[in-house]
Amino acid sequence: MSATPERILAAVVNWNGWRDTLTCVDSMRGIAAPAFDLLICDNGSSDGSCSHLQEWARRALGPCTESRSDLGSQGCVVSYHAAHPLEGMGVVKSVHVMRLEGNAGYAGAINRCIEWGQKALSPTAFWLLNNDVRVEPEALSHLVACARSGPASGLCGSLLLEWTDPERIQAIGGIFRWSLGVGGHLTRLPPSVSSEQRVFTDVDYPVGASLFVTNEFVQKVGLMDDSYFLYFEEMDWVERGRRHGFRPAVALHSKVRHKQGASTGSSGGVRDLSMLSEYYSVVNRLRFTRKFAPWRLPIVWLSLALVVADRLLHSEWQRAGLVLRLMLWPGSVPRPGAAPGDNGA
Repeated sequence: MSATPERILAAVVNWNGWRDTLTCVDSMRGIAAPAFDLLICDNGSSDGSCSHLQEWARRALGPCTESRSDLGSQGCVVSYHAAHPLEGMGVVKSVHVMRLEGNAGYAGAINRCIEWGQKALSPTAFWLLNNDVRVEPEALSHLVACARSGPASGLCGSLLLEWTDPERIQAIGGIFRWSLGVGGHLTRLPPSVSSEQRVFTDVDYPVGASLFVTNEFVQKVGLMDDSYFLYFEEMDWVERGRRHGFRPAVALHSKVRHKQGASTGSSGGVRDLSMLSEYYSVVNRLRFTRKFAPWRLPIVWLSLALVVADRLLHSEWQRAGLVLRLMLWPGSVPRPGAAPGDNGA
């Protein structure tokens, strides 16, 4: 990333959660620096989200003109151009609302945002956000500094804080247990890390609720693998990045409050997983292992057998049956309902 980024595109993905999304983008109006363009992507919502998002853009900008660009069968983007400097918008340079006709999944929606941004705005970096977050004023500036910290820092994450208790750390970054094919959150820094340290690299991947990725990373590594649809997409991106010499990092002073699982209907605990989350956690656990460590598949498969046993022990018959069918006949199991535009990180 160059010393002075020419343009940053911040992208927020919404799926049937416009109230959370408006809380998120309102918090972005308080960003201190640097300037950025804002793209809100509605991922095929059915609750009228898009009209609420468009109304927010008009209200936030005041008198403005609108222009529309079509995405073919995928949808369209409406861009809002203020008649006067964006008073009250902090460092937000422009606002765009993307409407996708169908639910492309989280990774698919992010990819559409990046592709449109590359053509329309030519940004040097992208700030990719879940809709159920609230950002602090210095969150972006610390991500930019993290990306500048070394040539290998092409993908950085924020420090995630609990939504209801922002004094508590929800996740510093992700730790992946290859032996079982599962990831978990690091919630405590090693004693050797001082409060002044700004960049932390001892993680397997940044958690996807707030990711900052340079255009150089995207050009060399490619877009997210949207076949995941939900979960594991950031882990896949990081692993592919490693093969191009990139090392994931976390900007410890970039702070973001996160509700966790607001769109998926899962609050994060094993007992609270929705059927949709259960489905994709199993499907993509196997997909990721098959792609990056196929020799570990027998162990991962056995670990899933323990998941089935756990669900049976807690009398969760439907969920036990779902996991078992995904283990034995994955191609014959339809996903439960439509997946939301939240990676559930």
